[in-house]
Order: sequence, then C-alpha cells, then structure tokens
Amino acid sequence: MTGAVIAVLHVVVLTVGERDPGVLAGVRALGANAVVTFARPSAEASAAAAAAGLTYVPFLSVRDVDALLTDPDAVQALRQIPGIAGFHYYDEDVLEGHTPADEQERTYEILKALFPDALVFYAMRLDLVSLEPGYLDAYFGSGAADFVAPYFYPVGTTTLGLFEEEDAWRGQLAALLAPLAARMGEGQRVLPVLQAFEQRGFPVGARFPARQLEVYREFWPDLEDVAAFWWGDPADATLIGLFDKPALRAGVTRLFRDLPPPVPATRVVGPR
Repeated sequence: MTGAVIAVLHVVVLTVGERDPGVLAGVRALGANAVVTFARPSAEASAAAAAAGLTYVPFLSVRDVDALLTDPDAVQALRQIPGIAGFHYYDEDVLEGHTPADEQERTYEILKALFPDALVFYAMRLDLVSLEPGYLDAYFGSGAADFVAPYFYPVGTTTLGLFEEEDAWRGQLAALLAPLAARMGEGQRVLPVLQAFEQRGFPVGARFPARQLEVYREFWPDLEDVAAFWWGDPADATLIGLFDKPALRAGVTRLFRDLPPPVPATRVVGPR
C-alpha cells in the first residue's frame, strides 16, 4: 500500500471503468493525478491506475472498516495492495448523506489507526443543509476526514429546483457552503466535487466547472484541490459524463492546467 502527502489533488471520480486502461488514459489526459472510485480496493484497479500515472483512492463502507478491527487478514490484504493513497467511506446502509457524525468519527479513527499515512475522504452532501434543519449537527463530523469533499450539482433537476447553467445557482451553492465552512475542523482540507456531467435537457459549457470553483473560493480563497464528478457511464440514459462531452472535458482540462501542477503520491506506508 502506498500513501502520500499530496501537494495538490486533481481528481476525477469513476463509478465504473476503474480497471479499464482506456478510461484511465482518458482521465490522465485531462490533467488529473488521482481517481476516486466507487468500487472496493483491488490490486488490478490499483495497478491500472498506477500504469496511467494516477493515484488510487477506492471505497470502503463503514461496515467494511468496522470489520477490519477483528480481521487482521483483511488489514494485511489491503496493506499488500500497492498504490492505494487513501480511502473514501460512507455508510451504505443509510440514505445518501446520512452517515451519522459519530460513525464518521469512529470510522476515521479506525482507518488512521490501521493506515496512519493514508488519506481519508468523506463526501459531504450539501443540499441537505437546506432541506433538513440541524443537518450539520447530526451528520457532519468535523474531525472525521483529512479531506471533506462537499458536493451539490447545481444545474439540472436538483432537490432544490430546476436550474439552467445561466440561472442564479451560484448564490444557492454559496448558501449551502457557508455553514459548512464555519464548522470545518482545524487542518482539514476541502476537496470540492464539481459537477462535470450534463443532464439531458440542461446543457452546460466549458466554463461551467470553473464557475463552480469560483463559488468555493469565496470561502477558501487559496483552494487548489478539486474533483470532477464524473467520467461517465455509457449505460446511463439520463446523465452524460466527461467521456462524451468534449466541451466539459476542455473545461476540466483547463481548470486542472491553470491550478498548480499535480504532484503524484510517492511515500510508502505499508506493509507494517
């Protein structure tokens, strides 16, 4: 297992294709230096990412992490997979965005105890800040990740209304970010997850990713880390990902290019 202190993260999220050399080459061509996958860790996916020049961050569920406490063989198996820079986690057994704060903190503590040099990511669902009073009190653990990855995809059919790219979604995104920014833990980094897909009927252009990042920088002016969701899935009939949207690919490439150069992970952290 390989971890790192990564100077800057330029991430593309994959829900499928994490073992496909063609997909990974396309991601690398954008200027990304990391992939976050929705699949659990595998040596094949890690090797494919490394071959493409990408850092690899797979998924573990809260239940997976809890099980590691009593399964040293599973811990050792993870440590033997080269190229894992860290993990992202959530509770698969609850509604999206509803991993309780205490579960987040426990999961983070376990992961850092077992893999102290691995980066730990938690994706923060932003729309619920508006929809559920007290949401952040119950579902944001300020000490539960190295990177908090807030996400709200503002153009299309959202839980807060229908928005075109030229509509007034920027103020809405800012209103969701403000209370989160006020609660961030000391030393936590922010990894904004930008909408890098198009919902059919709601076209977006090359400037759309950068316009989203501008809102995040209202709260974190020196923000350099950024993630793009997502490369896409040919089987999805509603959403069109980066692989099939040349304008969005150009926008993400420009965004990555204009941020500081990606620095790949290099420091070995296991086996122990």
